[in-house]
Parts: sequence; C-alpha cells; structure tokens
Amino acid sequence: MATSGKLLLHIIEAKLTRDTEVIGKMDPYVVINMREQRFRTKEASDQGKNPLWNEKFELDVKYIGDDINLEVFDQDPFDSDFVGSALIKASAMCVGGVFDEWYEIEFKGKSAGKVHIKSEWQPSGRQLAPTPL
Repeated sequence: MATSGKLLLHIIEAKLTRDTEVIGKMDPYVVINMREQRFRTKEASDQGKNPLWNEKFELDVKYIGDDINLEVFDQDPFDSDFVGSALIKASAMCVGGVFDEWYEIEFKGKSAGKVHIKSEWQPSGRQLAPTPL
C-alpha cells in the first residue's frame, strides 16, 4: 500500500444542527488543514444550516497517517463564528477507490451536524484515470 499520493476531496454539502445566527441565516464555509496545506470553500451565502458548496480540492499526502482537520465556520461581517470540526485520519480516505461519506462535526463535545465529502485516492507512482466525484 502506498503511503503518499494525491487525495482529491469534493466538499459537497452539510446538514448543520448548530446555528450561530440570532437573526438571519448563516453563511457557512469549510476550512481543510493538513500539514502545511490549507484550503477554504467559498461561503454559502444565506444558505443557513443546509449549505451547498460543491467544491473540489487536491491534497498532497506525504504520509497517510496524518490527520485532516475539517472546520466549519459562519462568515460574519467582522469575524467568523466557529460552528464545529472533525478530525479525520487521511488513511480512512486513502485505502483505494472513491469514498462517499458524511462526516460528523462537533462543537464542545456535542454534535454540530454533518459534512458530505466524496474523496478519491491516487497513490504515488500510479496514475489513475480520474473518476467523476
């Protein structure tokens, strides 16, 4: 099994249970951190607790034992409110094939909702034909 390669992530949508807005709808976005890599979706303006992003990112995986930190925020005019996060082992997404999963996010130890992600693992040294995510 290859321990490095490319991980294609498709951040699709979320079903959030934690609402950070008192008035109006949330403008959620997702931040993905892995080692020195950081990616951010666009904010899903006025989409509240059911945002749709449909954005793709390519992570350069140096070691499949690393963690992927997934964080959801609500964009506000002066700052962003933290909605929740999940810590995902890269190895869970790097065992071959295409995965289509809902990942639970938490805020202070309680469920804050789920984020829908599709992923495709491309090990180093093997060029796979991309499959539609």
